[in-house]
Amino acid sequence: MELSKVAIIAAPTKEPRAVTNPSSSVVAIFVPTLVVILRCQRVLAAASLSLHIKVSWLARHLSQVLRIFASQIYSASKLFRYHTAILGRTIWKTKPIQRLRKKIVFEFFTLMLGSCGNLLCLLLFWPGWWLLGIAWLVVRWLTG
Repeated sequence: MELSKVAIIAAPTKEPRAVTNPSSSVVAIFVPTLVVILRCQRVLAAASLSLHIKVSWLARHLSQVLRIFASQIYSASKLFRYHTAILGRTIWKTKPIQRLRKKIVFEFFTLMLGSCGNLLCLLLFWPGWWLLGIAWLVVRWLTG
């Protein structure tokens, strides 16, 4: 039994034969076609790699330019906000605006403390409203 196992494992003594003849029509058609396909694949790979390198270079530089642009816009907006605040404070302190503010305050207090404003304040803030409201709730609770 051991001899049969050795015979199976032993290398063949005859040379293997090719299934297709190198001069057959199938090999003659497919080998040049495969060579052309491989050359086209290499050309396309080189072109796509070149395009990828150029696009990545462009994206990196565009990102840097946009970062610089954004920082400039940010600093300009901070400067604009600062100067707008100074301008607003300056306008607020001018004499015509102070006179206008005094007139508005005077009109407000005249309305509140005048004949109409006094009645409005009494209607809104009269302490008797609490008593009337509580009495109304009690009556409603008792009558159901």
